[in-house]
Amino acid sequence: MLVTDNKSLIIMGSIFVTCSLMSIFHIYIGVVVICIAAIALRIMSATHVIKPLNRFYIRVISFIGILVLTVSAAVTPNLADSFISLLMMGCSLKFLEYANKRDLYVQCCALLFLTIIPLIFHYQFYVMFYIIVMCIMIIWAFVSITHVQSVKEDLRLLLKIIFPAVPVTIVMFLVLPRTGAFWVIPNMDKTQTGISSSLNIDGLGDMSKSDKLVARIVFHGNIPNSRYFRALVYEKYSAEGWTEGDDDRKKRQTLDLYKYLPTSKAQPQPVAATTDYDIILENTGTPYIPTLRYSYTNMKRVFYLSTDVYTTSSSSSGRQYYHFTYLPDKSPQTERIGTRQSDNTLYYSEYNNESTQAFVKQITADAENDQQKVQAILTFFSSGNFRYTLTPGRYGKANFLDDFLFNRKQGYCVHYATAMALMLRMAGIPSRVVGGYMGGEVNADENYVTLREYDAHAWVEAYVNHKWIEFDPTALIANWNYTSEGESVIGASNGIRAEGGLLNSLGRIREFVDMQWTMFILNFDSERQQSLFKGSIAAVLGLVLIAFAAYAAIIMLTSGDKKRIRMAPELIIMRKAVKAILKNEPQAVEIWHTYGHLSSILTEKNSPYAAVFTDMYALYLNIHYKPADRETAVMMSELKRKFSILKKI
Repeated sequence: MLVTDNKSLIIMGSIFVTCSLMSIFHIYIGVVVICIAAIALRIMSATHVIKPLNRFYIRVISFIGILVLTVSAAVTPNLADSFISLLMMGCSLKFLEYANKRDLYVQCCALLFLTIIPLIFHYQFYVMFYIIVMCIMIIWAFVSITHVQSVKEDLRLLLKIIFPAVPVTIVMFLVLPRTGAFWVIPNMDKTQTGISSSLNIDGLGDMSKSDKLVARIVFHGNIPNSRYFRALVYEKYSAEGWTEGDDDRKKRQTLDLYKYLPTSKAQPQPVAATTDYDIILENTGTPYIPTLRYSYTNMKRVFYLSTDVYTTSSSSSGRQYYHFTYLPDKSPQTERIGTRQSDNTLYYSEYNNESTQAFVKQITADAENDQQKVQAILTFFSSGNFRYTLTPGRYGKANFLDDFLFNRKQGYCVHYATAMALMLRMAGIPSRVVGGYMGGEVNADENYVTLREYDAHAWVEAYVNHKWIEFDPTALIANWNYTSEGESVIGASNGIRAEGGLLNSLGRIREFVDMQWTMFILNFDSERQQSLFKGSIAAVLGLVLIAFAAYAAIIMLTSGDKKRIRMAPELIIMRKAVKAILKNEPQAVEIWHTYGHLSSILTEKNSPYAAVFTDMYALYLNIHYKPADRETAVMMSELKRKFSILKKI
């Protein structure tokens, strides 16, 4: 059996390595090498695999570690990664110079902080198993330092410590006030997933080839056939591409500075046809929330912009949960458009794309109103021999429209949305481009939709009859928006399907479990807490009392004073042999008689049991009072065989 300190070192070393592997992508590689080397050297020296390290070597390793950390932070400066690497290095160097039990206690406390680090950027459901294992390991480390005992006794004590805490932990999770974090951890993912704040004619092309998860949307009702999830609206156009309008840009700046907006969307009057839905948004690195148009929410950390889109106050630092209500038949009768917004949504360069300007004037010359102008432009797209492709090649910036509409006639959603929006502006109709996601993969069994990067889409909104109306020219070109019967199902799919088979089925199960973990554990906030208890103080107090009653009951059942006496197997066999003899052949046996004395009595009486019991007694002495060796197992087998013979006499 390992001595206590060595056992503690091995447990803590295992914790350290596990935390390092879980955080590997946010720790400098040089730091990882130094840390693991320090842990390995300390464990090997403590278990006498190598000679104990003296102070000189410890200081050399510490100096090299600090140097590596400094150089790594200077070469690739990142504040979050630097702090994580610093904590990792500090724990490993402290581990290296362990001298007494006090140092081990300090090391265990440091490992508590180290264990929490992976929770910053790992939020999948399997992190639950990591949390459970790490908690058990750290408690075990404390136990092994405090008590000198075997591993089996350690585990028995761990059960007595952990098992009573389970009901209390669950109840405390449910009833403690959810105040939110007192600080915000910056986005650990350097990349942005999904829609960005600007859009050019080459945008979304690479996203259409990626299957990276963006969001899962759970519907509490029928899943809509038309699924356009808007993330943000682009109103300003230049040769460089599309950007947000002035109103939305100013509101986002206000959010960045003050974390609130002075005005928000008024909650609509209740209507019969509503559908609640939950959005589980991945760590996209952007503040944009993909929602269905004409949705509303009461969540305080969600803000409404003027273009009927929703945002948060900052980029997501982890997986987030949002709840919305969809009002499919609640489109407003009229929508106001301001002077500045009108200027933004009518602007185009009169000095470029002269052929397109002349063509728009030609096809809309006979139109009597804006609706007929829009229809003329849509008819041109549907009958113009255009081709949908994700690899159209690069277009020039200045005369993109002329080249796209009359020469190459191929592209994807951004090209068609840009072309239609600018053609509408040339016809005098305010227009804008909406960026978001379309369709998604439907899981009919669990009633949710999965959005991936390849579902990214761009479409058009035109201001017609004092309302912003959606149009999707890409749906007229591509064939993935039609059923086998030829029925148009706009927004039902973008044509890319996930592969089938066993792996896909397992992936769906994993995603479903992961989604439930996110909704009910990771994002169990004050709003969900109030919904659970319905504001009832009595329910909360009752749950707390039940938890502590369960805690007290478990403590009483597991902390009795009776110690379990474990009898040696050879002693158990001898006792059974004595009972068998006395049952069939009663003897004058006193309580102080030994097995040897009983053997003598049986021999004097010429008992048929005498020879067998005498042999058993000799085997018992060899097994019970001599050090265990390879012959012990052989003698135990012989003892069992003799006992079988004795029972047959």
